[in-house]
Amino acid sequence: MKTRATYLFFYALLVSSITYSAAQNSSGFHHFWLVQVWPYGYCLEVRCARNVSRFVIHGLWPVTFKERTLPGTNRSQPEILESLKKDKSLWNNLMYYWLSLSTWDKDKLQNFWIYQWKIHGSAQQQVVPPHYFRRAVQLTRYTDLLNTLNGADIHANGSSYPKVDFRKAIKTKTGHDPSLSCVFEGGHFQLKEVIICVDAEATNFIPCQRNKINGESCRDTIMFPTRTK
Repeated sequence: MKTRATYLFFYALLVSSITYSAAQNSSGFHHFWLVQVWPYGYCLEVRCARNVSRFVIHGLWPVTFKERTLPGTNRSQPEILESLKKDKSLWNNLMYYWLSLSTWDKDKLQNFWIYQWKIHGSAQQQVVPPHYFRRAVQLTRYTDLLNTLNGADIHANGSSYPKVDFRKAIKTKTGHDPSLSCVFEGGHFQLKEVIICVDAEATNFIPCQRNKINGESCRDTIMFPTRTK
């Protein structure tokens, strides 16, 4: 009898696992992009209310195996904000690392996090709030992109550097090539975003597909822009 009960227990676990996996596969979700913005490049093409001298999170976006972003459910979930407020450490980290550059308004800033979950994050249900936000912050803190680039003698002072140097510096931290996004301004391709591929649990860095690397908007030389007056 005990053996039969044990068998049924593990059978139920197997069915649950298969059902969950099928649900994930049906959505096409494969992994995440951790998207970090360099404000002084990003704000060259987007009107910003604020600039900060550090990389900030744009989002943690679910994508397919072929590196295509997935649409979220667009369902309102006000309880998410309450769960974030209960974790003071996470809340403070979000205020620092996941800023909306378009506003100083505190309420709009909080809505930006919810918007990112509605439009992007909710396309998968493997990593849900507040873990979704916590892991985005943890990954961002680990990559520490500004100091990682500075350590490779790449500085945000308006100078230009070979694209391969940006890639090499970030790869030493994550183990894989990032995808770099630039805005063309003033005759230069200027760094706007860094995209790093992360596994479906949002815990480990993984290689991006070559089409994502090869299709990036930056050219061979990239300017690392600084604050403009």
